[in-house]
Amino acid sequence: MIWVWENKVTSIGEFPMSEPEFIDPRKLRPGPIRHGSLPQELLDQIRAVFEVIDLHIGMTLEEFEIGFMRDMHPQREVALWFRIAKAWLAYHEDFLGNKTLPNEEEGKLLGALIAISSGIEDVSKLQVPVEVGRRLVQCFDDPAN
Repeated sequence: MIWVWENKVTSIGEFPMSEPEFIDPRKLRPGPIRHGSLPQELLDQIRAVFEVIDLHIGMTLEEFEIGFMRDMHPQREVALWFRIAKAWLAYHEDFLGNKTLPNEEEGKLLGALIAISSGIEDVSKLQVPVEVGRRLVQCFDDPAN
């Protein structure tokens, strides 16, 4: 997932100073692969994250892994996605009794968590009900509680 701020493309995890600017996704092109391979430990973490959110990201495990190979700091990006997955699981455990919602709603939860991870603090901008947004922020900030 990439966001564009002030005509700069930035990966999730870098916190912008201004509101995102819309760009046509059809104009985006993948960056270069910066890492020919990733350590097995990192690949195991990527697989664990993928197993939690795979139905809602629209890509294969291999495509997901390649995204991290393009990242300048894949360890940081994996840690961020690991945190998103932990928050996802915490939300389902704490507020849904480990039940899942229809796919469209689950996709919105994931989108909200990605937005939260990128620094969006206004829960009214998360495209989920405000109370759900507050709960997701709570789970992202402290997935253990």
